[in-house]
Amino acid sequence: MTQLNRRRFLSSGIAIAGGATLGALGLSGTADAAPGETAGAHPLHTDGHEITNGWTYTAADGTAYGNTLSGNGLASPQPMPGGKPAVVPGTPLTSMIADGEYPDPLYGHIVTDTIPDTLKDTGYWYRVAFPVPRLIPGQRFWLEFGGINYLATIWLNGTEVGTIEGAFKRGVFDVTDIAAKAGGTAYLAVLIGKLDYAEGPLKPSYTSGVTRGGRNGGPTGITLKNGPTFFCTAGWDWLPTIPDRDLGIWQPVTWSTTGPVRLADVRVDPTLSADLRTAEVTTVLTLDSAFETARTVVVKGSLDGHVFEKSVTVPAGTSSITLTPQDTACLRLDRPKLWWPNGYGDPYRYRLTIGVEAGGQVCDERAVDFGVRRIEYTKPFESPSGASVNCLSITVNNQPILVMGGNWGLDEALKRSPRQRLREQVRMHRDANLNLIRNWNGQSSTEDFFEACDENGILVWQDFFSSTEGPGPANVVRDLDNIRDCIVRFRNHPSILLWCGGNEGPPPQPIIDGLDALVAELDPQRAVLTSSAGDTGKDPINGYTSGGPYHWVTPGTHFATNDGTHWPPFHNEVGSYSIPTLEFIKKMLPETSWEHPDDFWADRDVNGNGGNGGGAGYLELTSNRYGEVLNLADFARKSQLMNYECIKSIFESHAASMAGVAPGRPYPRTGVIMWMTNPAQPSFVWQMYSHDLEAHSAFYAVQHACRRVNVILNSDTLDVVVANHTRAAVQGTVTVTLYDLNGTVFAGTSWPVRGAEASNHTVIGNLAPELNTAPADVAFARLSLTDSHGAELVRSFYWVENPSRAKGFASLDDAAPAAVSVDATAQRGRDDLELTVEVENVGDTMALMLHLQVYDTHTGDRILPATFSDNYLNLAPGESSTARVRLSDGQTVRAKDIGVRIDGWKIDQRASRLRGHGVAVTFNQAALSTQPPTKTFAG
Repeated sequence: MTQLNRRRFLSSGIAIAGGATLGALGLSGTADAAPGETAGAHPLHTDGHEITNGWTYTAADGTAYGNTLSGNGLASPQPMPGGKPAVVPGTPLTSMIADGEYPDPLYGHIVTDTIPDTLKDTGYWYRVAFPVPRLIPGQRFWLEFGGINYLATIWLNGTEVGTIEGAFKRGVFDVTDIAAKAGGTAYLAVLIGKLDYAEGPLKPSYTSGVTRGGRNGGPTGITLKNGPTFFCTAGWDWLPTIPDRDLGIWQPVTWSTTGPVRLADVRVDPTLSADLRTAEVTTVLTLDSAFETARTVVVKGSLDGHVFEKSVTVPAGTSSITLTPQDTACLRLDRPKLWWPNGYGDPYRYRLTIGVEAGGQVCDERAVDFGVRRIEYTKPFESPSGASVNCLSITVNNQPILVMGGNWGLDEALKRSPRQRLREQVRMHRDANLNLIRNWNGQSSTEDFFEACDENGILVWQDFFSSTEGPGPANVVRDLDNIRDCIVRFRNHPSILLWCGGNEGPPPQPIIDGLDALVAELDPQRAVLTSSAGDTGKDPINGYTSGGPYHWVTPGTHFATNDGTHWPPFHNEVGSYSIPTLEFIKKMLPETSWEHPDDFWADRDVNGNGGNGGGAGYLELTSNRYGEVLNLADFARKSQLMNYECIKSIFESHAASMAGVAPGRPYPRTGVIMWMTNPAQPSFVWQMYSHDLEAHSAFYAVQHACRRVNVILNSDTLDVVVANHTRAAVQGTVTVTLYDLNGTVFAGTSWPVRGAEASNHTVIGNLAPELNTAPADVAFARLSLTDSHGAELVRSFYWVENPSRAKGFASLDDAAPAAVSVDATAQRGRDDLELTVEVENVGDTMALMLHLQVYDTHTGDRILPATFSDNYLNLAPGESSTARVRLSDGQTVRAKDIGVRIDGWKIDQRASRLRGHGVAVTFNQAALSTQPPTKTFAG
């Protein structure tokens, strides 16, 4: 079924408009017969049609036009006075940008200096005309809104048909009588209401050292009083104040038809046996019948190639029926294919197709993709108080899962998240070896998002709409109504791990009580948490927290914090600075700010939450750790090393202490969720790729740290650890080679791995004695795990301070440049182009953080997204690595002349060799240009 088909099906909140015209079949709310037509001439059921073209909009308040408009008048053939072209789905600001009224404020601008904050102070009228079919006897016509922000009143052909309240509530309206009289064209008018509570913007200030006044949620946080909206758009430490607060019609508007009986909801509850051998699929159908009396209908469907059919009697109005394996044999699956999280198996999905027939005609039908999996949420731990508590510890299909996830604050600052972009964002999480996304405060709750997570095996920690940064919602009923609709709308998705009331602190008690009751009623198989900071439910789940750190710390700090001696074992917010590439820094800042950090940097979040002393403190920290920053290129270059070592340690420190309670270490790690992995805007912090989907070193740090079998150097103890996330023990050999600053081997050792336990970590040795003999301040460690046949399973690389005289890594600037060989080949497939890049260190010194980019040789622009299988390569003398990237036809059509360019820590260009076969290969001169030094970052 297509995405539009899935979008059209609703489960609650049906409104009927247009009176009680009797159709030819004597049905209230169904169409009269068109002259000369019979009921069997056309199908009653048609899939959803998205209304995308021809929309116009205008401000509803404070303008000459807006104050005089009415819904009745706009829902007519008369055009909208003063109307401008509108982007739907979209927001007023995205329409203004598309119309050329404002530039894109996220690139080269300070948002609040570029666009007036008054955009939030008005509602907005939207209008569109769209064709409707001639309805046939018994046919019903439905209008559906996938999501609006924040309030909406809807008119069709001069008649008010209903309202929607809250950004995460669908609206579906039976407008059969109106459509039947439309004469082929319907005129739709929508009034989007402004927020009930709003205040002025938060301004960036680089010199303050904090982001936007050190506050989140606006000057006082009153925006959160609205309840279900995009409250982060009031301003956060990762998002500027968005002038229109993302008002508008932000999800698709569609129409569809059914017969007299409509499938309002299909709920699929698969229950997997403890031995994983059988699954029973209970299906609950919610039916909406326009017949005036009870009628017999036929439910037909298929699952896994088996068809079923059942006659049932349904009353007038809303009712439900339940199908079980006891009455529908094919709902029992023997040896089912399972849905697995990323890295543990195939995220297999079954498809259930189901329809309802009356009088021999198909009234409605739909398809539901679902997964079969068994989740256990807790394990008992002894808390610091000595009490035995159930701690958050995830097991899927009897396989313990170390949660390694990322937080999403918002999919995109201006809600510009078409389906393909969302798919790429989620795919990048899969390719980074992550297994979970936390949908922070539910701000990215769409069918596209959950479907992409299903497909890629990404579990979802699904928050709802409360946060501690302001007051609770003024309208509790509205808040719970939005929560109800989200649960019903998305509960069939196997990716959803759990429901959570909100961010960092408990919502008001009525929300807590209502949420617990809703989950118990609507989705009792899933866990529900009070908030991301703690649970106060009937049987509370313990052992998790948020709280950072959110700034750069040494890798050893993360390892010391996560060594199994600190409570709690699950950490759902911890992050660091994550500086993008030189090309992206230049793209997001005006040229006058490139080498002079200022408020433009601050609007791109460089102050973070004030950690590290803000942007200025982070720049000083970078200089202290890696040597004086010479220019912008040098800042970007050194920052990639800063990104890599800190962010890699966030995940490795948890993997190196997962599972296995041991004496003196009672709190092994059960999960970590990085703050953040997806950026809502161009940014300097809290991301693993850029707003334009370029993977920088943070991405590859995550990818390398989250491998399901890994060999890790504990930066605190210098232990060597095998982390095994899989279902089978690992055997083989770990070989360690230590190099001095010039790439010369000064020590080495190896240890047998006789059986690194499944779903556990195993300490196999310690490198402190060898590293203490390092001849310089800095050493390099190469760790290789091979199997019993000598095949390399995984290779890890570290630059390490000499433990006897730790002084940072400024002496890396004294190392000789590396000579490399780069050989790139382009191979065209049916629908794409694959580039294979062989990189070898052909010199005598270490090749550090070799970075590959795909670019257009005519414009110099990066081709994105282009995620290599490996990047930021670290190669000892004589070592080589192969990196691959696949480009779609669309990318290669737009950039017919494709090149690969390379940069890195220090490269001897004269001694290097570059070769291309069907693709150009060059050095990235701009990124390598650290000389001559300039007076950089002078303020």
